[in-house]
Amino acid sequence: MATLKASCLSASLVLSLPAQGVELVFNTYLDPPYVIQNQRGLAGVNIEVYELLKKHSKLDISIRLLPLKRAYLMALESPNNCVFAIERSQARESSFTWISPMYISRYAIYQPQQSITPLSSVADLQQLKIGSYLGSGIGEYLESLGVEVDLAKTNLNSAKKLQRQRTQAWASDILSSAYVHYHYSLGIQKQGFDFYSSLRAIACNKNSDAGALQKLQTSLNQLQKSGKISKILASYEQQYQVDLGL
Repeated sequence: MATLKASCLSASLVLSLPAQGVELVFNTYLDPPYVIQNQRGLAGVNIEVYELLKKHSKLDISIRLLPLKRAYLMALESPNNCVFAIERSQARESSFTWISPMYISRYAIYQPQQSITPLSSVADLQQLKIGSYLGSGIGEYLESLGVEVDLAKTNLNSAKKLQRQRTQAWASDILSSAYVHYHYSLGIQKQGFDFYSSLRAIACNKNSDAGALQKLQTSLNQLQKSGKISKILASYEQQYQVDLGL
């Protein structure tokens, strides 16, 4: 009996360990200030979190920049590939193994400064044509409410569509909006209608190495507990003068 118990324990340990030579690929996408591309390479909130995770977990993790839609498909179709990072939603829940949470994103609706429709509830959004971007969870959420959504390639392109009056409003997470206001003059109101919150998380292919994902989740949990991820996020919120109204 003792031998049987020892054998079962050894088997469970083997199953939970990452396979030798396993490389995880984090497929990410431009989403300032979460992911920024400059002359030195990639930077931003998510890149700093990626570096922490790689160092803490001691896993072999590479990062690859793609359009969001392609990053999503790579994680959906290819083992040991993840999209880093996206909104975790009910519609997406069963499609991935989730390493979560990274942080909470809050979303608001922004309108042109010269033409603001009063908003007091989510139902009021149905009177507007709202811009979002391809692959965005917030775009999917708005469509589920019956809102007319115009999808651009990126969040910044969506903001520029509002400036050109091709949409009536722009849906963006609050930190991304603050980044756009900091770097561009688009005539968009600074304080929007705060209407939605979601978890951002790492979405990995369901056939990925279980041991590697378990180790990744453990590292994320420990980094969250240490406050290191919150500290990174807070530094960007301070830099771009984000007022979360908390």
